[in-house]
Amino acid sequence: MISCLPLNEARDSWFALHSVDCSDSTMIALPISLSILLLGSSISSGEDPSFPKRNLQLWLKADAGVTTENNHGKGGSPRDVTRWSDQSGHGIELKPAYQKASTRPELITKVPELRGKPALRFGGKGGSNFEITDALLGRIEKPFDLNRGTVFLVARMAPISTISPLTLSATANSRTGRGGVGIRRGGAADSWFCVHYGGPGNGKKIQSTEAKLAPGFHILAVTFDKHKTELEMTADGRPSGATLRDKANLPLEPIHFIQVGGHGILDFPGDPGAEWFFNGEIAEVLVFDRILKKNGVAAPFNAVGIYLQRKYGLSGAFK
Repeated sequence: MISCLPLNEARDSWFALHSVDCSDSTMIALPISLSILLLGSSISSGEDPSFPKRNLQLWLKADAGVTTENNHGKGGSPRDVTRWSDQSGHGIELKPAYQKASTRPELITKVPELRGKPALRFGGKGGSNFEITDALLGRIEKPFDLNRGTVFLVARMAPISTISPLTLSATANSRTGRGGVGIRRGGAADSWFCVHYGGPGNGKKIQSTEAKLAPGFHILAVTFDKHKTELEMTADGRPSGATLRDKANLPLEPIHFIQVGGHGILDFPGDPGAEWFFNGEIAEVLVFDRILKKNGVAAPFNAVGIYLQRKYGLSGAFK
């Protein structure tokens, strides 16, 4: 009898090793069993073989890479998020942007509307008051070009205006120019839109009109080309109907920061970006540095959409 380590499937794509006694024959069969387990994991995740991981610059999932702590007695929650690790392989780490425990998002371990999958809940209230704004900030060690790209966001937005779940930017303040891509809800509480900055403050941008969004969780996606001033927005795989209202083809600066749960995070209270916050839940974020749907070919775009539909049990038009 010898000791070996079979691989047992844990939650989603994560695995745990447990030491047991097994025979020589089991030891020989282990590579085959391992292959079957890995194949089964890929199939059960709903991930399409054409899933374009090669161009994936950021992948945040509430069911992987989340570290929490109990701050219930400090104005926080029993599961305050202290770290959210990128799953794309680029090693990006998002951490709370502010010191106080009252500015942490909370991990909700089981969300009924998402087939019991987890999500991060942000309780920002804005008003240039960072003491009540949950936000995570990540710095990118190897900045990347995002003049052309595709962003997916699985989220539920509270029915209030001027909230910003996600911003990818050259800086994390408005004074020196945000220079990036933002997904947010605009001035109307029943709409959402994407702003694509290209210079200081709100200048040199392409920006969409506000598209209506029904309550609940959605798979939001934005495909854009800054050089051509093109932008397409979809909700659950269907065109949002948004059009461009501002156009500028000047190139964006490389992306250095990821802001989740706020916008203009490094602004001082009262500055232009300070009142942008987020109130709602985020389950998953995927950022690609290429356009996944182009010239009528949408297979990679749909592959990501199908993966998200299956994983979270959300209806949509991806096929």
